[in-house]
Amino acid sequence: MPQGKWFRTGYGIIVVLLIAFLASKVDYVFDPIGKVLAALFVPLLISGLFYYLFRPFVRLLSIKLPKTLAIILVYLGALGVCYLFFLMIWPPIRDQSINLVDNIPQIADSIQSWLESVQQHQWLKEIGQKDALSTENLTSKLTGSMDEILNSVVGSVRGMFNVIMNFFFLLGLVPFMIYYLLSEGDKFPRLVIRMLPERYHEEMRGALKEIDASIGSFILSKVLTSLLIGMLTFIGYVLINMPYPLLLGLIAAITNFIPYIGPLIAFIPTAVVALTVSPMTVLLVGIVLVVSNQIEANLIGPRIIGKQMNVHPLTVMLLVIGASAIIGPVGMIIVVPVYAIVKIIAVRVYKLYKLNRIM
Repeated sequence: MPQGKWFRTGYGIIVVLLIAFLASKVDYVFDPIGKVLAALFVPLLISGLFYYLFRPFVRLLSIKLPKTLAIILVYLGALGVCYLFFLMIWPPIRDQSINLVDNIPQIADSIQSWLESVQQHQWLKEIGQKDALSTENLTSKLTGSMDEILNSVVGSVRGMFNVIMNFFFLLGLVPFMIYYLLSEGDKFPRLVIRMLPERYHEEMRGALKEIDASIGSFILSKVLTSLLIGMLTFIGYVLINMPYPLLLGLIAAITNFIPYIGPLIAFIPTAVVALTVSPMTVLLVGIVLVVSNQIEANLIGPRIIGKQMNVHPLTVMLLVIGASAIIGPVGMIIVVPVYAIVKIIAVRVYKLYKLNRIM
């Protein structure tokens, strides 16, 4: 049997694929495990998010206070922020959401009228003499595209509704998980290190520290920059007299969690609403989004996040597109930190491999 390097690599790949094939034949064993992991994924994701958000405040307060008291004070501060949100910000968002839903028929009529006026343009009439580019075909294609967009929006709303229901179902579990993460999270690296041979302790300690810094930097930067994007777009929408400025600013803030593609996703529903005002408003909306994202990317973002993630923008775009096709919206958000973790581990393992070969 050949024993070359490439043959051994091929043997390893065949063994891995064989194990995966055999595992698929006993799905009755792995299905319950997958369901348990899927049920734990959302609370663990939310707990991890708030753990990294609360940890800097807990560490700051723990300098003068016991850790338990520091965690309680941070919890009280978070409850105060939530109270202010539901007292001051939520009522106008709710009213604008209800108003937008009530005006959907008028928005559809406005878009249809705009399409009909576009079809009457002399240049389109001349192009419309060709069957492939006739105004009837363009109308049918645009109508079909609008139907697909509406169906996608309805599906997304249903998915968000399910996520919200699951969130409230797990609401009683998440605070306890966050508390234990804040109180005993520092013990996790030591537990992982003890599971490895002693010669790998130093490398694993450095890898865990780098992973922790990357995840914390990503979460904190995304939360802060999303808040800033929401404020900037809200101010811009108010200046151009855009309808539903607070609601659309909130959409821009939420979609900013999706790297690079988020602004484009925020532009689509905003442009649909802007068409009910005028085509020029669509252009102004694009300018507002571009300016706000450029301010965040060039002035604010680098001061907050720096170069912690160290992932090329083209790589991020490809990762986001691939994750959206496989996992969905959640994958678009978590794919960058997951890739950073895998990259850090791979680099560390490769260094150990090269070092062992040299030794």
